[in-house]
Amino acid sequence: MSIGTLLLALVVGSLVGYYTALHRIQEIGDAIIFSGLAVLLVSIGTQLGGDEQILQDLNTIGGSALVLCLGSIIGSVACVYLLITATSIGDPESASADGTVTRPDTPSELDAGGFDWKVTGLIVVSLTAGLGLSAVGLPEHVITRIVSISDYALLALLFGVGITVGGDTEAVSHIVRIGWGVLLIPVAVAVGSILGGVLLGAVIGMPVTHAAAVAAGFGWYSYAGVVVFDLGGVELGTIAFLANLFREIVTFLVLPAVAKYLGGVTSIAPGGATTMDVTLPLIQRVSGERFVIPALINGLVLSVAATVLVPTILGI
Repeated sequence: MSIGTLLLALVVGSLVGYYTALHRIQEIGDAIIFSGLAVLLVSIGTQLGGDEQILQDLNTIGGSALVLCLGSIIGSVACVYLLITATSIGDPESASADGTVTRPDTPSELDAGGFDWKVTGLIVVSLTAGLGLSAVGLPEHVITRIVSISDYALLALLFGVGITVGGDTEAVSHIVRIGWGVLLIPVAVAVGSILGGVLLGAVIGMPVTHAAAVAAGFGWYSYAGVVVFDLGGVELGTIAFLANLFREIVTFLVLPAVAKYLGGVTSIAPGGATTMDVTLPLIQRVSGERFVIPALINGLVLSVAATVLVPTILGI
């Protein structure tokens, strides 16, 4: 499937989300995302279970994923820290009129620790279903049909992402209120993630475009895994899924130390795209309320960037 087709699905979804006046447009977008994701994950599980070489090399793949994860986090933290030392960005006290910030419409599926049980359950059930299908020895033509359906599911996923992004009419007002300089934070995170991933990827002998594509997932493992799987093959897709999953986990471990020693803005860096949902409660807890909206904006911008960068880099 061409990159242009994928990006077109994203743009069309964004326009639908922006111009549709439905009250529950965000929920509609989420439903489309979850449906597309479920089909894609079943397809991934089916292909993984039927590839004996990937199963044999799982330890090596996991090691490569961890290296790329650490490179992305270190690069992000370094670039954001350099940004705040070289500019006036540092303490977004003007995030609201009274100096405090609360996160609007916190998803109910996130518990107090920020863990997304809904997505986790979807991933486990769908992958298990796919592995189960491969275990029963499906005929080759059935596997091929499942893979072909996954192409349409990927389009649906990007269309749903576009709807949720386009329907978030609050985002621009938040940026205007805080100052457009806050957009430099996700730029620094993106640059640092990709550079760090490429540098450590070179150490383990990974091609530049492969390492860059994995790192450009910015921690959004459910998206990065399925897209790289579809466009870059089974092995690279597995690395992308694990590397971005590891990024979310490692962020929870290192974020308190980053906030303590490098500052609140820098604490936004490790989480990448997850700072708009999963890792946001921890940022709020260890860095303070005034960093919530910048973290939300960072996650939103990086999520959009990932949908563009991952397929584009793989197409180079």
